[in-house]
Amino acid sequence: MRVRAFHLKLSSITAPPRAPTLWGHLAWWVRYTEGEEKLKEWLEAFQHDPPFLLSSAFPTGYLPRPYLPQLQVEDTQARKALKKIRYLSLKTFARVIQEGEQALRDAPELKEGKAPKVTLASQTRVGINRTTGTAQEGILFTDRVYWLNDKAQQQTWTVYAQVRQQADYLEQVLREVGTFGYGGKASVGLGRFEVVDTQELELPEAENPTHYVTLSPTLPQGEGFYALETYWGRLGGHYALAETPFKRPYLRAVEGSVFKEKPKSSLLDVTPAPAPEAGVRVWEYLYPFCLGVRI
Repeated sequence: MRVRAFHLKLSSITAPPRAPTLWGHLAWWVRYTEGEEKLKEWLEAFQHDPPFLLSSAFPTGYLPRPYLPQLQVEDTQARKALKKIRYLSLKTFARVIQEGEQALRDAPELKEGKAPKVTLASQTRVGINRTTGTAQEGILFTDRVYWLNDKAQQQTWTVYAQVRQQADYLEQVLREVGTFGYGGKASVGLGRFEVVDTQELELPEAENPTHYVTLSPTLPQGEGFYALETYWGRLGGHYALAETPFKRPYLRAVEGSVFKEKPKSSLLDVTPAPAPEAGVRVWEYLYPFCLGVRI
């Protein structure tokens, strides 16, 4: 599949960037820069013929390990090492989607431990006195943040876009989102990133696929091999201060989930009760970003 890749250099973040939240930032950018009527037109396009599809972000050069029938390994250490592998290089991914997990037996991710690792850590910050603008004595907060296991701090993350219609604004929006912060805790300095490069490339797909792996969260549909999570996101923009600041919860399949048929998910209505504003509907982006897999 031909895609446009956006390479991001991340600071500390509360969670790796994911397609629905990135799309939400794009929606608010349209609202604040081009107005409410333009946003309605943009949302209408995504209801029927989306101008582009977004993936979640993954370590550059890697994709999520597909949820496939597991490889049976007798050696305990090898089995534990195999279980920890979360990301596959593009080369290994291309083999796995064609040959199955059997291809992992001699993959560098298992043999040499070359798969990137994401570490969950704690970051402490001081409380701020909003009157004086200075640190407040005796007040400390601890935030949960994610770090790549990258001592040289050279590892970037990549978001892929399958562009169907002209969408030249994508790079600009991602740069602005990175400046102001992505996701939770952006107001206290987390979630910053920089777009360091963009390129056109081909993502691997299996010949004559029998199934499809998604690179973005989507609604579970039909037969397949997938992991589920319950999600209730927070409203963005000025709706973050609404009476009910959280979206309606729902169940979704995570990145790497595999389906026998391409899911037909699009936008999901997650408007809370009461709505943040009269007549407003809140939408969650759940289009699958599919690559062919052969099982």
